[in-house]
Amino acid sequence: MATQPSQETPAGEMTAAHPRTVTMPHTGSRPVRFLKQLGTAALDDNLLDIGAMMAYYVVLALFPMLVFIVTVGLLVVDPATVHEGVLMATHAMPESVRTMVATQVSNLIDAADAGFAIFGALFALWGASRGAAALSGALNTIFDRAETRSYWKRQVIAIGVTFGVALLVLVALGLLVAGPIVGHYVADRFGLGDAFDVGWGLGRWGGAGVLVMIVWAILYRFIPDTDEPFRVFTPGALVGVLLWIGISLAFGFYLENFASYDATYGALGGAIIFLTWLWLSNLALLFGAELNHVLAAFRSPRRDL
Repeated sequence: MATQPSQETPAGEMTAAHPRTVTMPHTGSRPVRFLKQLGTAALDDNLLDIGAMMAYYVVLALFPMLVFIVTVGLLVVDPATVHEGVLMATHAMPESVRTMVATQVSNLIDAADAGFAIFGALFALWGASRGAAALSGALNTIFDRAETRSYWKRQVIAIGVTFGVALLVLVALGLLVAGPIVGHYVADRFGLGDAFDVGWGLGRWGGAGVLVMIVWAILYRFIPDTDEPFRVFTPGALVGVLLWIGISLAFGFYLENFASYDATYGALGGAIIFLTWLWLSNLALLFGAELNHVLAAFRSPRRDL
């Protein structure tokens, strides 16, 4: 019997050499059939294992990314604004994770200089390419795509996506500075009183949610080997972001009331908490992609539903 040649895959990457066809169940109402297929697809794609693998690569990419954002951000905004942005971005995280990130940002602000910014940028781009490689393989598996792009093309895409996401974050930090200035000017000019302060307090959180959805939409579109059109507001991105916020808050509640990681793991307790939160966050991101894929197959007239 002839055997098929094996395919070598670079470390941290997975390929969908034999794309899986989404087959819809034929029993139950449409919502029930959709939920059944979504659960089946999530199990078949081993989201739990893939999320755990990605946690390692996210650790390699996250802190270099912070280096890049903080050092470049300090060129256009003051340190207090960077801190405020970090507090907003980490609001839904468990307290120990939020403290770890905030402490690292403070250390980066203290150490930032021109040479540090250049080194940080180069290191961030390389670290992000490792994280993007893992995410590329994971999303290819979910979307049933065989990787056809060359290694160098994947790295260029990873660098471009990293720079684009960093640019969005920097723009958001800039808006934290310009927003109150412009808003108070308009409110004073038209006699709106405290209306701006109320609207700004609510609107900046809504804007943060939209920013996360844009980031996830970029990852869903450009990281995997797919030719799907770019859409920001997809069901998967919306559900994934809400799921991420809910999981983060629930995990934080669990840590505050039930968990005893320090007693179990000692000095490693904080690291275990951080890795667990990264794993849960990856699951939310992957589940959103899975939902988009199954929903597209469910809507397709070419499928036998």
